[in-house]
Amino acid sequence: MNDRLTCILCPIGCELEVEADGGEIGVLGNQCDKGLDFAAEEILRPKRNLATSVPLAGTADRMLSVRLSERVPRESVAPILAEIIRLRPSPPVRRGDVLIANVCGSGADVIATRTIGDALLIPRFF
Repeated sequence: MNDRLTCILCPIGCELEVEADGGEIGVLGNQCDKGLDFAAEEILRPKRNLATSVPLAGTADRMLSVRLSERVPRESVAPILAEIIRLRPSPPVRRGDVLIANVCGSGADVIATRTIGDALLIPRFF
């Protein structure tokens, strides 16, 4: 299998030509060793990070941004997102609070990325 990737591990953004044969890969176009690691992971065991927003409990127009504490296997993203979609945290929430520990058995936690206090539940009139 031949593939083209753009390495995202450093500012250079090398265009990589990757040839995979079973568990072995060959990489051309990398200007540093990071490109080799990036290509190997992306072809053999791709991982993704996930960041999204969820509505706060008790309000329809207030959202809380959340993210995973670590990257997860690409095939785990859909089930994890389905779990996050059901999340309705109640204020107050502090940045870094774990909202779902070990989501879907992935080893990653869903954490809040901002702080929201009780005062934000007061209705807005403007």
